[in-house]
Amino acid sequence: MIEDKLREVYGIDKFGKNVPEWAEEVKYEFVDYFMGEKLHEAKVWISEYLRVLEEIKERLKINGVLYSKEMKSFLDDPRRHLVKKLFIYYHDLIRGRITVEDFIKKGKQAITSSFNSNMRSIYQSWGLFSLLLLLSERGYVLIYPEHRYIDLDRNGKQKSGIIPPNVVVGNAFNSFSFFLEAPRPISWEDGRDLEKVWKFYSLVRPDMLIYEGIEVDIVDFNGDIPIKRPHYIVEFKELENWWKRWRYLKDYKPLSGNEWRARWLKGLYEGLAEVLGVKEKELPSFSEGETKRVKEYKVIELYKAIYRPKKGMVISRVSVDSTVKEDLGEGIILVDDVRFDYNKLKDIVNELTNTNSVENVDIKELAYKFALSKRDEFVAWLKSQGISLSL
Repeated sequence: MIEDKLREVYGIDKFGKNVPEWAEEVKYEFVDYFMGEKLHEAKVWISEYLRVLEEIKERLKINGVLYSKEMKSFLDDPRRHLVKKLFIYYHDLIRGRITVEDFIKKGKQAITSSFNSNMRSIYQSWGLFSLLLLLSERGYVLIYPEHRYIDLDRNGKQKSGIIPPNVVVGNAFNSFSFFLEAPRPISWEDGRDLEKVWKFYSLVRPDMLIYEGIEVDIVDFNGDIPIKRPHYIVEFKELENWWKRWRYLKDYKPLSGNEWRARWLKGLYEGLAEVLGVKEKELPSFSEGETKRVKEYKVIELYKAIYRPKKGMVISRVSVDSTVKEDLGEGIILVDDVRFDYNKLKDIVNELTNTNSVENVDIKELAYKFALSKRDEFVAWLKSQGISLSL
């Protein structure tokens, strides 16, 4: 039993400095014990993701993909990644700072949370690349990023005060800008800045926003939400029976810059007190916002009411009860039983592109694009008409 192995490790080194190799292996046994079958599932998902990635790299001439440190670690080796999540708790166990029971509780929570978060990221990324693949089959090409490395990591990208897209694709008729996990706080320096950007802290965040046209920055403080309104919002649902779950949404009351700093200091002290094993001194208390309980499949309706897009879209990996589809509000498309078959997302792509006909675009703009693509022939034609240009 894994508990017996952990008891052998408990308190073997007061300072956690000299840990024998056999003790390090117990962490791997712990992960295997609780996550064995799930690790096999992770390898299947990663394989499916990498397969569509290779296809889209060839189709759109993409040089590569940039990941967060977390996601890259998981993609490289899910088992090893989960073992890393045990490091601090395991070190405390070795020092005798926490009991075996506490380690099992905290360790299992840590690896489960990390596993679920990364599996969700994998399915979202698979969904994005699948949509891009279908659009590429209709003649769409990569417009942004120009260096042809798609960045899936938003960490630190919004310190300059802008929210850029992950990718933009387009053809002669239209273009689409895709934003994964985008509406999140931008940089601020003092209380006045915080007051300005506070809406980002309280704004609910759909999995993906899609804009028609080229959008290089969606920050916009002129409306009731701090970003430009998207044309489409997309939610990815990767879990079994996801529609039976509840979501807890918290109301965020505005904070002053001073209260923000005080909260940060409190969290820092609490963390250090736990690590050092000292008793906490008197700390400030703060009032918290109320929490609302919402059915998971109803969250898309809430997002739609706030963002007011043309359509809300739900992409479900598994089959969904028919009653759920019937209960969803108007203007919401649910595509279920998708698994890892990107062709099942054609209805989503049809919805995106069904208004992009010649009748709905500026013919002069099309002529301009065509002239640029045939520059030499166009210049020759101008000269044949007696028009001399300095180009």
